[in-house]
Amino acid sequence: MQKNYEYAGKKGIAGGKFDLTFDEVNSRACEDELNFGLAVMVGTLEGVQVKLPTSGTTKDKIEGVVLYEANTEQDKDGNIVLAKGTTVSVMKKGKIWVRIATAANVTAGKTAYVVLNGEDAGKFTDDQSGNLDIGAVFGGEKDKEIAVVELR
Repeated sequence: MQKNYEYAGKKGIAGGKFDLTFDEVNSRACEDELNFGLAVMVGTLEGVQVKLPTSGTTKDKIEGVVLYEANTEQDKDGNIVLAKGTTVSVMKKGKIWVRIATAANVTAGKTAYVVLNGEDAGKFTDDQSGNLDIGAVFGGEKDKEIAVVELR
């Protein structure tokens, strides 16, 4: 039963492409449980697996952001979890809706850092402290817990 009757639709979804500009996407297998819109790094098998970034991750080890795919199974509560071994598409270059850290202050044109630790690992933030600059910038769009990032 529908419980929400908002008149405005969401601007985007985590992991969704923002527009039709040039992008580069690769297929990889999840080494960890993942979710759409999170930054991922090279897994144990480079060029095959990806996982959440961790402390000490460097820019050259970031593969990109997990891209949304409609044919994904949900649990009984409607949550999507990309299980270990699942094949995912990872956007390396382009504009994509990403998950943002709880305290992120999104400003168009500003550096989008990848969070390396804690519950926000893999999300993006404007705070450089302890986070990783991968050369990405925030776009002008934001909606609740997601924002547009341009991966360069």
